[in-house]
Formats: sequence, C-alpha cells, structure tokens
Amino acid sequence: MTDQPRGLIAPVMDADSAAWWGALAEGVLLLQQCDVCGRDRCPPLPCCPYCGSPGARVVPASGAGSVYSWTTVRRSLAPAFVGDEPYTVLAVNLDEGPRLFGRLLAGSLSSGARVWARCYEVDGQTLLGFVEAGAA
Repeated sequence: MTDQPRGLIAPVMDADSAAWWGALAEGVLLLQQCDVCGRDRCPPLPCCPYCGSPGARVVPASGAGSVYSWTTVRRSLAPAFVGDEPYTVLAVNLDEGPRLFGRLLAGSLSSGARVWARCYEVDGQTLLGFVEAGAA
C-alpha cells in the first residue's frame, strides 16, 4: 500500500476532455462510445481512432480491469513528485476495452491482477488511481 500521492502536474483540459474531468471530480469514470462502430475509448477524442467517425456518446465505465503492466518510480524527474517516491503507475485494461493509466493506491502487483478505479485528490484536482480487488 502506498501513501496518499502529493505530487501534481495539472492536466490540460480541452473541449474534448472537460466533461471527463468534471465527471471524475464527481467520482464517475466515463468512456466515449462510437456511434458507428460501438467501440469504447478513453481518453476523450474528437473522433473515433478505430473508424474515424466524429459521433460518440458518453457511457459510464465499471472501473474494473486487469493490470497490463506497471512501472515503479524510485527517482522522480519532475520536481512536483519529489517526496512521493517510490510510487507505481499502472497500465490497466478496463473490462470495457480501453487501456488507462493511474497510480497504484493500494494492493500488490502481478500481471493480470484485478483492480478497481478509484478517484483521489491532490491540491483540489481529482485524479484516477487503482486499487487491487480486495484491497482497501
């Protein structure tokens, strides 16, 4: 289990991602779902990376997924994260399909381990992290 993250480099929000960040602040993880091919995607984009269609609807995600990969940062290269080391960043394949990245907030690591998305806050900014299924 890791300590509460403290470091933050504020995300850049644009017209495509504003609703996503707003929902995350409410504790809701959203995906875009293409109106043409039906595939889910995240991060929010102006058009589908699979078929090129500009049409999409917003759908809630379960937040459940499996660990694809991870890296543990032991020496921060960004001043904002000095003092957070060591911390682990996961690549998670959501059950809905998209791959998202976020900090490991609780649990241990193994490839394919089941995790759940969890929101956490740093300096007023809501961010996405993951906890191992069954962990705190």
